[in-house]
Amino acid sequence: MNTISCTKVFLVLLVTLLPNQILADQSLISSACDHTLYKKLCKKTLESDSESSSATSFEVLSKVALKHATSTATHIHSKVTELLKGSSSNEVKAALKDCNENYQDAIQRLTASSNALASKKYNDVNTWVSAAMSAGDSCDQGLKDGGDDKSPLGHRGIAFTRLCSIVLAITNQLK
Repeated sequence: MNTISCTKVFLVLLVTLLPNQILADQSLISSACDHTLYKKLCKKTLESDSESSSATSFEVLSKVALKHATSTATHIHSKVTELLKGSSSNEVKAALKDCNENYQDAIQRLTASSNALASKKYNDVNTWVSAAMSAGDSCDQGLKDGGDDKSPLGHRGIAFTRLCSIVLAITNQLK
């Protein structure tokens, strides 16, 4: 075969196979996200991450979702630390201190979840992610109990809880 023929064959194969790979990746993401409560957020999160585009299993997608939940918890923890420095109200300060501890715990639990996922200990992943979710919920509740109708964290806590829910739903498909 001459070089022009080889190039044509390569291009035809590339054009034929590449869309199938893209569709397979989107199909895997769709299939994983169809079992979650927050399908739209799940798809948006996974499709935005380059690691998901080459995923061949739900385990990889669970890892990616866990990475995003951990990142969100880390950002919230940083925001709480920042708010704590500028807070003058004793009630809000106390609630933010609790939040600070809660999100430190959540980050540790998500790290433990990541280790459990790597070891294929899916029940442990669920235990640790659920505990991290509870820590986030405790923070939100503490802010509400402190008389703060509008959380200084905005919708970050809700996003965190939803990402944790997505991790749980995908991980449950691995059992």
